[in-house]
Amino acid sequence: IKKMWPSLWLLSCFLVALAWKLSSLTQKEVPLVNFDESVYFSHEQLQSPSTKEEILDLVKSAARNNQKIKVIGRGHSRSAIAQSDGVLMSLHNFTGLVGVDLQKKCVTVRTGTTLRALNGYLDEFGLALGNLPAVADQTIGGAISIGTHGTGLSHGNLASMITSLELISGNGEVITASADENPELFKAAQVSIGMLGVITEVTFQCVDKFNLEETLTVH
Repeated sequence: IKKMWPSLWLLSCFLVALAWKLSSLTQKEVPLVNFDESVYFSHEQLQSPSTKEEILDLVKSAARNNQKIKVIGRGHSRSAIAQSDGVLMSLHNFTGLVGVDLQKKCVTVRTGTTLRALNGYLDEFGLALGNLPAVADQTIGGAISIGTHGTGLSHGNLASMITSLELISGNGEVITASADENPELFKAAQVSIGMLGVITEVTFQCVDKFNLEETLTVH
């Protein structure tokens, strides 16, 4: 044990120095990284609102202060489009179901909800999305905004299953869009890579719950 004291002392000094360095970092210097560590992000502010009112306040505050504001998802993209020298907004606290219409087989969900969580909600109502990607940890808002898709020539991407959505524009206006209401905005917002505002709610057209069967053929 005595022989180990010098090594332990050096290790403790290193840990103390590391802790001091981390504590001295400003918020802007703290990095965020995407899923495969190919893109690192820095930010002036990182905000995590949990209500629509808080999102509105942040958007209006950024507009008043002439700040850029971008929404970041779970980092399942290799694009640096969410890089910002202003405000980064994470919606991971803005989650859950808003409403279910069993007759129309439609569900409305907050966009910070992950696909994994949404699948759990749908299962309780005997519903499912018609097609899904391989990764279930993406947020709804992030997944639709970057055109996330599953597999199959006869299936559209996740955004094609949207029947309506709600977004908050850069000036703080709350806008509802669908094929019937603001149709041009609706089509643009379905895969908008975050350029049109903060998408807060999405309504999906679902299908009845189903099971997949795998068939392997040896040639």
